Amino acid sequence: MFTRLVKTSITIFFERVTMNRIVVGIDISKHKFDAAYRVVDQKWQRATFDNSLQGFKNLIKWFAEKQIKKCHIVMEATGRYGEDLANFLYVSGHDISVVNPAQIKYYGRSLLKRAKTDKIDSQLIAEFAQRHEISEWKPLSPGLQSLKDQTRCLEAFKRDATQTSNRLEHAKDYAVRKMLKERLEHIQKQIKQLTLSLKKLAKEEPLVAHKIELLMSIPGIGETTALSLLGELPELSTFKCAKQLAAFAGLNPSIKTSGISVKGKEAISKTGRKELRKILFFPAMSVMRGSSPIKLFVERLRGKGKKGKVIVTAVMRKMLHVVFGVLKTQTPFQGAA
Repeated sequence: MFTRLVKTSITIFFERVTMNRIVVGIDISKHKFDAAYRVVDQKWQRATFDNSLQGFKNLIKWFAEKQIKKCHIVMEATGRYGEDLANFLYVSGHDISVVNPAQIKYYGRSLLKRAKTDKIDSQLIAEFAQRHEISEWKPLSPGLQSLKDQTRCLEAFKRDATQTSNRLEHAKDYAVRKMLKERLEHIQKQIKQLTLSLKKLAKEEPLVAHKIELLMSIPGIGETTALSLLGELPELSTFKCAKQLAAFAGLNPSIKTSGISVKGKEAISKTGRKELRKILFFPAMSVMRGSSPIKLFVERLRGKGKKGKVIVTAVMRKMLHVVFGVLKTQTPFQGAA
């Protein structure tokens, strides 16, 4: 009874603290972003700004007008659209959190929200942050940020090369084929230049070089995969455990059961960063075929009757757990599976 009362008191205290702090929800898009916050028992305050440096400065001015010196700013993980704003606000001294868009989506459904606009979404993000304990976001180091930009650019070039090659294969007109060949040669040249730049960065930037060395100690992960992983992984200090990183990648299991009549097929949630799943697929296949400490994990799964994609997915999740442990502890893979 006493323990229950203590837990209830702590919960009430936490709710009061989180409800009284100023939490600003930001819904961001390519050209603009909407900000919303509410002080207890007062009306919502909203404003819209350009997604540019001047818009960022105008947001700070708006805070000053509202006599806000420091606040907790929460936005969805929208990749490139929100990174500049998050970095700017972090440098300005505010607390930042970046949440999975799926969390906001399902939170809105739980409240039976039927309308969806940028202003409503920014308010919904603020409400979610007031009622949940979420981790603070920290920016990547300059070297890792450069690695991320170059890795993403390289992937975009590779997609362009594939698309151009496909068009060239089906083109019949001589002039079109000539232009497509020239374009493909140019893209391939850029891919080579960017690949060399990435390898140079990996050797000359101490932090990047160390992280790549740690990742390459994991069976199935070579230099190319290590570079791709570092390019897509967020700052790991925002995650408390490996399970949270697996959920971020959409590799956490989604189980559907209800009573005795509903027994859904086990699958991964896929509500996360699909790029990470794509990067880990072939290394997982390699580990399954080869001989490594993780192979023991595969054999245990087969002994339980697991097959095909279930094992591949489990190995991908296992590898991501190992990635988290290796980078978090700054210790090479030791071989336990």
